[in-house]
Amino acid sequence: MEFNQENRSFCTPATVLDTVAEQLADVDLTLPDYCPDIEKILKCTLTPKIQSKSLSGGQLQIDGYCVVNVLYVESINKTIRCCEQSVNFTQCFSVKETPDNPVIMTRTKSEYINCRALSPRRLVMHGAFSLYAKVFTISKTNIYTSSDSNLETNKKAVRCADLKSFCQEQFNVCEEISIADKPAIETILHSDVGVSVTDAKAVTGKLMVNGEINLRMFYLTDVESGETAKIDYLLPFNQIIDCEGIDENTINCVCCDVMSYDIRLKNDMLSEKPAVILDVKLCVTEEGYIINDEEIIVDAYSVFCASQPDFEQLSLINEVSPASELHMEKISVKVDDGKISKILDIYSDYVSAEKSANEDGVKITGKINICMLALNEDNMPVFIERSSDYEHMLNSASDCNDVNYAEARAASISYRLADDNTVEIRCEIKITAGAVKKDLLKAVKDVAVFEDKPIVSDNCALTLYFAKEGESLWDIAKAHNTRLEMLLSENSADKQTLDYPQMLLIPRV
Repeated sequence: MEFNQENRSFCTPATVLDTVAEQLADVDLTLPDYCPDIEKILKCTLTPKIQSKSLSGGQLQIDGYCVVNVLYVESINKTIRCCEQSVNFTQCFSVKETPDNPVIMTRTKSEYINCRALSPRRLVMHGAFSLYAKVFTISKTNIYTSSDSNLETNKKAVRCADLKSFCQEQFNVCEEISIADKPAIETILHSDVGVSVTDAKAVTGKLMVNGEINLRMFYLTDVESGETAKIDYLLPFNQIIDCEGIDENTINCVCCDVMSYDIRLKNDMLSEKPAVILDVKLCVTEEGYIINDEEIIVDAYSVFCASQPDFEQLSLINEVSPASELHMEKISVKVDDGKISKILDIYSDYVSAEKSANEDGVKITGKINICMLALNEDNMPVFIERSSDYEHMLNSASDCNDVNYAEARAASISYRLADDNTVEIRCEIKITAGAVKKDLLKAVKDVAVFEDKPIVSDNCALTLYFAKEGESLWDIAKAHNTRLEMLLSENSADKQTLDYPQMLLIPRV
């Protein structure tokens, strides 16, 4: 006997691809003529950046480039200099099923970079990074009902999150930033761009996203003296994104990633205000849910014939809670060799975020890598690097037991020199996550009714049954092939589970 769907269904995100690939980067770098010779290499980094991602014909193609940056002490004035080179990459993944409106999530992680100096002006570098790729689509699950009056159905009331919109958009933010109140920029030594969503408002079919781009730059102001300076600049942005299915009532989980960025010095001799041009490629992903109250059939039987229900496992999302929280991590960095006379720059080049859940809620754990450029007691530049673990319970998602996505970045870093070789660091980590409460429910999708096996009546109008505490009236009615409503009425019961042992009158259909 087939159950009817009756246009009742709900949608959830479904993963069609979850993979990772290692990308190699080999660079043979010769210093340009304007760069002095290398005396000591301070730090060599490999930074992957994604330019585009597309899915077509069963192939996911990701294009980008990785920037190899060498920070070194030059041989003449013993100051910090840098040189960098970019290497393009393309990676393709096979996707068995190509959804109509895929959502593509990518992430990169630098694994290692080895640097060997062939001469004071030539370096050979070999590195690798991991490219993570996920492809999502919308999966539709039917909710079944029955109109057969000969079937008894046990229904359970549940809260069910229905995914109404699942969209993604890439866009560029380009801004000319005046640095007239800062020292002149000769060479950019290190830069970092972070992004955060400050507000997301939905109207029918549109999502208005407001956010901030945080540009941090450490640069050389004078190549002779080696003087350095820093820029910490917040750039607000807003973007309207087309999202089919979204409206004022959806609960929206919004995340924003920096795919790549480019910083150019504006060389305009006629301008009295020096400036840099920042060009950032962002990717916004949105999930919009509506919470509905549903009745799911969890058991069924026929009162006239032998029957056998066919079950399926439903994965339900009961709650959706967008989370945006700050975590303060304190790190003490001790320098083993020598003393620190001055800290030039301090930043984090990597913050990871992994999820776990227990009875207390959802916990985000990860590592934060702290990098410091400083001067030792001889005023020689040194590079110090330390990694620290952190963990954070999502306070705004205490009822949730899973996370659809989690991201973390270093929002701000402050420090103080505790003594000559110890730095006390306070790092504010911004954590954004789409927390959910998931539940598995065994539901009926069909019932096999064997009409050649009718239930034989024993001609008794009533049967006495001695029930135990905690027994279910549904189970009793099913065992005696009677209707639950008649059993409840006959015994003046108002709920299905018995609070104490008692004798029941079981009527016949």
